[in-house]
Amino acid sequence: MLDEDEELQETVVSIATWVEKAKDNPVTYLERQATEVFLSTLGSIEPYKHQMFLKGGILMAVAYGSWRNTGDIDLSTVADPREGIAEEIQQALDAAFPAMCAELGYPDLMCCVQSYKYFPKGDNFPKNEGPAIKLRIGYAERNSPQEKHFNERKSPTALEVDISFKEPIGAIQILNFSDTEQKVKAYSLIALMAEKFRALLQQEKRNRHRRQDVYDLHSLCQRFSLDEDERQQLIEIFREKCAARGIEPNKESLEQPEIIERAKADWHTLELEVGELPEFDTCFQAANALYKSLPW
Repeated sequence: MLDEDEELQETVVSIATWVEKAKDNPVTYLERQATEVFLSTLGSIEPYKHQMFLKGGILMAVAYGSWRNTGDIDLSTVADPREGIAEEIQQALDAAFPAMCAELGYPDLMCCVQSYKYFPKGDNFPKNEGPAIKLRIGYAERNSPQEKHFNERKSPTALEVDISFKEPIGAIQILNFSDTEQKVKAYSLIALMAEKFRALLQQEKRNRHRRQDVYDLHSLCQRFSLDEDERQQLIEIFREKCAARGIEPNKESLEQPEIIERAKADWHTLELEVGELPEFDTCFQAANALYKSLPW
């Protein structure tokens, strides 16, 4: 459903505000600076600025004000999952990181791709239904105790970046960082919701527990009310995403006991990330109400 010729909506956000919220915590503060550098760099390098789209917790935090704290960066890409693509991405990022650190006002911050992994490995990577690569982006400040480890590509401080291939994107937007005029492409609100619903249905198949998606959907439902056209768009994108992963959803799919049980597991641990945590049942009911209201 991604139309490259379509004029994209721009959403103006202040990434500096998100970074500065962590100023009292030096560890998180530096992590968010590194995240800003990574996103701004990704949005500036060819051809990847046209091919990669931010989703997940960082999109929730930067664009929608989520308090959920995550250092993981999730992306989907329309690039072909070919041999050597991780190395190509590494080279492009590493070449651009130093200039971006300086441009953003972080002259003492250093970033580089410390490692990458293909999932699955070898010849199965391009053939897989949902191949992915994981990048580890190390970062450190000059003249800090971590600099030595950084230079050895063994930095203890690093961003984990997951890039998914063969993923139907749906609708996208451009995040415009008002503080720096940097831009990066991202899932639209509707595509983000569709992704989270699909992830909940996929829990058992992937042996995952996606409590964060219930929390995020509840947060989005509190802030946004979808009209009839948006609900139609949501179910179309959702069905496309499900079909790509061999899932056949229906109106009652989200209410399956195994889906709820997995999403509820360790719910209380989210309190460490968000502070005051709503009850699971409250959040799930909001997410399920939206799900069942779609034009099935």
